[in-house]
Amino acid sequence: MVPGEYPSNRPTVESFAGMPNNEVMTGLQEIPVTGVAGAEARQSDRFPMHCSVRVSCLVTERAMTAHGLNISACGMAFVAPDALALGAVIQVTLPNSGLTALARVRNCEWHVAGWRTGVELLGSLA
Repeated sequence: MVPGEYPSNRPTVESFAGMPNNEVMTGLQEIPVTGVAGAEARQSDRFPMHCSVRVSCLVTERAMTAHGLNISACGMAFVAPDALALGAVIQVTLPNSGLTALARVRNCEWHVAGWRTGVELLGSLA
């Protein structure tokens, strides 16, 4: 695969619709974080989150629905159908609760079911 090119078998938003959480999560695993720059550097504990996350890019005005993996007081991880640029400021919304916050993309890597994206919240979900 050429850098910046999407895999041909990447999922679409429609492929997540109506799919039970355990099927969406197949093939995804939390990667253990170790070392000084890892677990000890985390500012807060992470908790599993299995719900939709609405992601809106403030620059391009592009929006998509992602599947939440985990959440903490300082950030969250989700699987998105499209890649997000590192450093991009986005708006994340939890549609079931209406909570929303601005966030900065810290990592984005292709995994079996889509782009696993980690973001740092730039404020509290409100």
